[in-house]
Amino acid sequence: MSYITLEVEIDHGRVVPRGADKLPERGSGLLTILEPGPKPVSTMTHLQAFQALQRSLNLDDAKVKAWMDVIRDARR
Repeated sequence: MSYITLEVEIDHGRVVPRGADKLPERGSGLLTILEPGPKPVSTMTHLQAFQALQRSLNLDDAKVKAWMDVIRDARR
């Protein structure tokens, strides 16, 4: 038995593969529905992603410096 994972779209109740991959002629499987979410983080620069993380964690500059110091010390 082999397993295939495909990225698909659902269009009016029909499963449509995305990209060049094709669905098998016949088969059975499990379908996971992913709800559309906010913009992917990959569209952000590293600095923008870091700033968004700071805002979501409610970090100020002092807390960020303390965190960076802890990480630096842990690497030693």
